Amino acid sequence: MIHPSDNDILRLLQSREPASQDKAFRYLYRQYYGLVENIVTRNSGDPEDAKDVFQDGLIVLFNNVKKKDFNLSSSLKTFLYSICRNIWLMKLRKTKKEYPLQDHHEHIPLSENLFDTLVLNERKQFVVKLLEKLNDDCRRLIELFYFRQMKMVKIKEVFNLGSEQAAKNKKNLCMKKLRGLVGGFREM
Repeated sequence: MIHPSDNDILRLLQSREPASQDKAFRYLYRQYYGLVENIVTRNSGDPEDAKDVFQDGLIVLFNNVKKKDFNLSSSLKTFLYSICRNIWLMKLRKTKKEYPLQDHHEHIPLSENLFDTLVLNERKQFVVKLLEKLNDDCRRLIELFYFRQMKMVKIKEVFNLGSEQAAKNKKNLCMKKLRGLVGGFREM
C-alpha cells in the first residue's frame, strides 16, 4: 500500500478482516502520528501522552467509521487530527491545565455526535477503572447483568445460588460497592 486514498483506508477499516484493518491502522500511524505527537508535546504533553491520545483517536475514528451513516466531510488526516486535538484538549481540561493550544494544522470543529463519542469513551474508561477495583465475583456479575443483559435466573445458575432473589441480593450488594467507589472518586 504505497499511497492509498482516504476511501481506500476507510474501506479497509470497515472490512471485517482484522488483517485489512491492521494494515489501515499501520498506515494511519505512519502517516499521522507525528502530527499528533507534535501538538501534544508542544502543549504540555510528552511522547507517552501523544501515544495515548493517538490510540484513543484511532478508536474514536474506528467506531465512527463502522457506523452506517458515516460520511467523511474532510480529509481523513484533518478528521483524525481534529479528533486527537479534541481528546488532548479534554485531557488538559481534566487536569485543569488551561493553555491556549498551539497548533498549525487544519482542524474541524467536532460535531455533537463525535463529541458525544469522546465523552462516552471517557465514561467507559472511568467505569472500567471502577470495575477493576471490585472483586472478581462482583465484576463478573455486573458484566453479565448490565453488559451482556443476562437474566437473573441464568445468573443464579452461573453463581450456583439458591434462588433468583439471592442473585438479586448479590447484584444489589455489588452495586452498593460500586456506588461507594464512585463516591470515593468524586471526593478526589
